[in-house]
Formats: sequence, structure tokens, C-alpha cells
Amino acid sequence: MSMSIGGIVSGLNTDEIIESLMKIESIPKNHIATKKASTETFISALKALNVKLGSMTEQAGKVAKGASFDVWKGNSTDPSVTVTTAEGATASTLEFSVDKLATGKSTLSGALSDVGTLLTDGEFAFTTGTGADMKSFAVTPESQSLEDLASSINGLKDAGIKATVIKTEVGQRLQLTSTTTGTDAGTFAISSGSGESGFQTMRQAGDAQITLWPSLGLDGTQVTSASNTFSNVVKGVNIAVSKVTDEAVAVDVNRDTAAVTKLGTDLVSQVNQVLSEIASRSSVTTSTDKDGNPITTGGIFTSDSTTRSIVTGLTEAVMHPVGGKSPATIGISLGNDGQLTFDAEKFAKAWESDPAGTQAFLSELGSRIENVGNSYSDTYEGSLTLRVQSQQALVTEYGKQIEQWDIRLEQRRANLVATYTAMEVALSSLQNQGSSLSGALSSLSGNSAK
Repeated sequence: MSMSIGGIVSGLNTDEIIESLMKIESIPKNHIATKKASTETFISALKALNVKLGSMTEQAGKVAKGASFDVWKGNSTDPSVTVTTAEGATASTLEFSVDKLATGKSTLSGALSDVGTLLTDGEFAFTTGTGADMKSFAVTPESQSLEDLASSINGLKDAGIKATVIKTEVGQRLQLTSTTTGTDAGTFAISSGSGESGFQTMRQAGDAQITLWPSLGLDGTQVTSASNTFSNVVKGVNIAVSKVTDEAVAVDVNRDTAAVTKLGTDLVSQVNQVLSEIASRSSVTTSTDKDGNPITTGGIFTSDSTTRSIVTGLTEAVMHPVGGKSPATIGISLGNDGQLTFDAEKFAKAWESDPAGTQAFLSELGSRIENVGNSYSDTYEGSLTLRVQSQQALVTEYGKQIEQWDIRLEQRRANLVATYTAMEVALSSLQNQGSSLSGALSSLSGNSAK
């Protein structure tokens, strides 16, 4: 950068003059910077809208799928029995009694002072399970203490045995308990030391059992399970028991109306979020200037055709009749404020009276909304996505123009500094010449007077 010597000769404030001129020169760059900032704000708004559109489209796609309506709810007459449903469940009723709960084997050793009688060649060995599923394990305790043996057993991965040391007045005892249940999976056998002879069995491994239709006394109606959960006694229905029952338990499975209603509630909510986002950023505000004149300011989406078309597309997708019927027949309507409303009670009644028809209606709305959402928010071809990309390209171009202006303005400032510096130098030279001339004239005048 050129060096400025200020107005030391001319008396002018050349630095201030240069700054004033540079402000004028910078006006085009400032206009571009303002456009860049405005475009960046616009991009942020578009991205926020696109996120809401994406969420709405995902929910609409879920509603469009028939599997989303395959939701069932089970109820039991006894709180100790819980019912869950899975794919393939249907309306059903089942009566049964809970005869036995699933158990795992539990044994207790005699009073011991150390682990000597439990080991063979320093190892404690045992097997779990039966038949082809039998597994063998062996541990070597760090010392002769029962605590070290219990720690070694509990440190085994996937052994399915829990060891506990219990202190009594006559000595310590080792309790072994299976962490799994069932006649096969919940059993184990000690194969080292004195084997099982030194232990007393407190509980044998066993399967849980229920009896279907106990009041009828039919043969072959017992159902067993290695755990306390009985799966697919009825297709898609899982029954978990937690105690033996004295009386028969009745289980009913029906369509989960609340879950289906929530599909509609969530869909309308997601659409409303998109509509609200656009409406809030399209609102026009009115204020006054210092002279009291009205000033109207539009929102960032006020004049945007893309967001207007989204509103139009969604409104048509939701409110256009399906099979000649208005969406109001299943509880969906459009308010004067541009927001959708969902009457959950009306929808539930429509579902109860015509499940298949109501499902088809809501699925069609979901499909329409999904299509609108994809057309705008698709990652590669969505109109809104492409709009964001074009605006980002514009921001990049503005950035390049600003960089070019920075170079141009820097050169302009250097030229102005050089110009005013040259002027000061020239004025200084003239001043020096004038001083020399005045001195010469004064000398001539003095000589003439003599």
C-alpha cells in the first residue's frame, strides 16, 4: 500500500477525503454483500422448511402403507398376564389357566471350610443344558476360598450359572442357581469333586405350563414354554405370565383404534407444521416511518412462488375428495386460518363402523401427501432441494464478486493515496521554489539599495 503524508502542505485532511471517496466507491460492493446476506437468510429458511417437509413426507409414507394399520391391542382379565402383539395378529379371544411358571435349577452345598471337596485337579467343572445343547465349563479359583470360586464362576461368559456364598453358624455354603429357565436350558450338573452328591437340590428346572379352556377338561390342551412367555399360541400374540392362577384367565385381542387414530393425528400435525412454517415466513407487517407514513414489510417467503405452490399442493392433496367422499367424513377439515383440524372422535367412529374403508381413505391421503412432499424435498430432484442449491450457487457467485471488489477497492485506495501524496509533494516543491524566488528577489532589492 502507498504511504500517505496527509495534508502537511495543503492543509487538507486528505485521509478523510480518501475515506469519503472510498465509501462512495464501495457502494456497489455493499449492495452485493447485502444481497449475499439476504440470500443466506433465505437459504436458512428454505432448509428449515425442507426439514419439516422431510418429516411430513416420512409420516405420510408410513400412513400410505397398509402394514401401518396392522396394529392390535391385547387385554387380560388378570393383571399377572400381559399381552403383546406382533405382525400377523388378528382379532381373537383365548381362555386358559396358568398351571406352572418356568424355573431354573438351584442347588445348595453342605457346610464347607474351603473348596477342596469341590475340585478335581484344582478345577471346578460343570455342564449346562442337555443333549445337543449341553455346554461344559471349568474354572480354577485363585485360592481355596469359596469367595474366589464363586467369583470365578460368575466371571464365566454365557455360562448361565450364578454362584452365591452364604455364611451360616456351621460353615459356608455355596448356592448355584441357573440364570435361565426351562426343563432343558435351565438345568446344570456338577462333574468335579464329589459332584452332585455334596449338594441338595432346592428347585428343579421346569417349563411353564398353561391349560387352554380349563373349564372343558379337554385332553391335550396343555401348552409349555421354557420361559414365562408363550409365543404364537394365537398367531401374532405373545402371552407373558408371572404367577400361577386359581381361576381361568381370558385374553382378548382387538384392533388398536387409538394407535390407528394416532396415524391420522400425526399426519395432520406434520402437514400443519409445514403450512405454519410457510405462513409465518410469508406474513406481511405494517409499521410507520418517522413522518407517520405507513411502511409495509413482507416476509421472506411473501413473494416466493415455490412455497406458495407447496401450500397449494398440500391443500389439494388433503382436501380433494376420495371416492367422492370429503375428508370431513373421517374428521379432517380445513379451517379459515389455513390450518387443518383432525377430529379424533369422529375418526374413531368412522374406523369402528368401516375399518377397511377408513384405512383406504387415510392411506390415499397419505400417498397424495407423500407424493407432494417428495416432489419438493427429494434429496436429488426435489424442487425445494434444487432451489436451495441454486441459491447456494448464487451466494458463491456473490462471494466471488465481493472478492473482486475488495481487490478493485484496494487498488483504488492505493491510487487515491498516491494521487494525494503526489499533490502534497508537488505543492511542497512549488512552495520551496517560491521561497527560493522570494529569497533571490530580496537579495536583489538589498543590493540595489546600496
